[in-house]
Amino acid sequence: MTDVNKPQVRVTESADGSVKITQPKGRRRNGVTVLLESDDLVRHQAAGFVHFLQDYAVVGLALGFIVGQQANGVVKQFVASFLDPLFKVWLGQDLSTQTATLHHEGTAIAVPWGAFVYTLFEFFVVLLVMYAVIKLFKLDRFAKKKA
Repeated sequence: MTDVNKPQVRVTESADGSVKITQPKGRRRNGVTVLLESDDLVRHQAAGFVHFLQDYAVVGLALGFIVGQQANGVVKQFVASFLDPLFKVWLGQDLSTQTATLHHEGTAIAVPWGAFVYTLFEFFVVLLVMYAVIKLFKLDRFAKKKA
């Protein structure tokens, strides 16, 4: 028994004997899809790719990644342009060049602790700026609620 509210698959035969199967548009279908023409195959594959992009929010993820990379570059330049000179004034030299020397059996080993502290400081500045941007522009409220 068929439901009259559901669009049905139509099978038509032309005068030359070719058969065309037409499925309802605008619905995702589970099950077997019969594609007889290459245009239908390409259209079906493109629609599947578009559904993949929409379902997994790939475009939003890519956009977020690109914006995050650019924001990281801006914050790194901010640290290099404004905060590095402050460290040089306070410490008398560049923080990233600070080292400690360990001696083991007559061998001196340099430990570049300043580079680690500098990178850690830069990381926290990036986190702070990203948090401020997210809160300032209220970007944390864009989450969709699923039904």
